[in-house]
Amino acid sequence: FAQAEQRFTNEQLEYLRHYYTINKYAQLDDLEAIANQWNIYDFHFYMSLHDWFVSRRMAEREIEERRYQGRIAAA
Repeated sequence: FAQAEQRFTNEQLEYLRHYYTINKYAQLDDLEAIANQWNIYDFHFYMSLHDWFVSRRMAEREIEERRYQGRIAAA
């Protein structure tokens, strides 16, 4: 996840984090709209956006799993 975040500026990350709270499953059209808003027209940038959203969802799942395992261990 950290590698995906290194590709963006702090302002872009702030925007992506906010956008993620609204739409965790951004589609290609959504990614294209974000890139167009930032005046970036590059396929690799679209892929970086996609990677960021996927990595963010995976990190959330990992956190949920750790919490679940912690509750089991505490019981």
